Amino acid sequence: MIFNSRANYSEAFDKKYVMQGSCNVTGMGRILQPFKEKYGTSVKRFDAILLRRWADLEDSKTEVKDSIEWSRKPHHNDDVKSYMGKDTPLFIRVFKVPTRQMHVHLMDIRFNGPAPKSSEILDLFKDEYGVAILYTAKGTKDIRDFAESTKFSFKDTNMIHIHADLLEIQDDLVKLTYSDDQTGIVVPENHLLMQAMLFKRNSDDAFKHTEELFHMKEKKRLLEEHFKP
Repeated sequence: MIFNSRANYSEAFDKKYVMQGSCNVTGMGRILQPFKEKYGTSVKRFDAILLRRWADLEDSKTEVKDSIEWSRKPHHNDDVKSYMGKDTPLFIRVFKVPTRQMHVHLMDIRFNGPAPKSSEILDLFKDEYGVAILYTAKGTKDIRDFAESTKFSFKDTNMIHIHADLLEIQDDLVKLTYSDDQTGIVVPENHLLMQAMLFKRNSDDAFKHTEELFHMKEKKRLLEEHFKP
């Protein structure tokens, strides 16, 4: 689910601001929506390769096989387009890799002219809700281990992590890599929307209550400080 923090909370159910879906779909929404808002039709297409974890950390019943598998008809493409529009130029390939430590998405954003500078891309996500910008993480376990060391009650970081050290700009192409912290990524947005549905809270009150539970701002600050350049 995507909730755009810049929107008025009464508009939370508008498809422009809300995306109900899996953690991978939510992660893509957090990337695609800012690009759509900032650049519009200047973006020619999005090409994404999703590297999915095999099972959650707490899922002891699922065997992590020594194999890389692929999805011939992944649901993610249609899920994203059901909210962002069928004409969204998004093309996805999905692979499942033998790990329990997060998902990683490789996304290429092709423009109709020269691509923006890397600094402009990072500025686009600097204040985006549920997005941390990291520079020195060595892998997904590195991030999860640090998140657990912070002793918050929820072991997931509840956000995606843009890996700025892997960001590349080539002519009309932005090559973006980010990790997606599994099922926990959808929980804060679910909590925000449940407050609107059940308690009719406005956006300020909803965000305040969610922050008290999930500490999103503090988690983002700690992650970016720990994995700074």
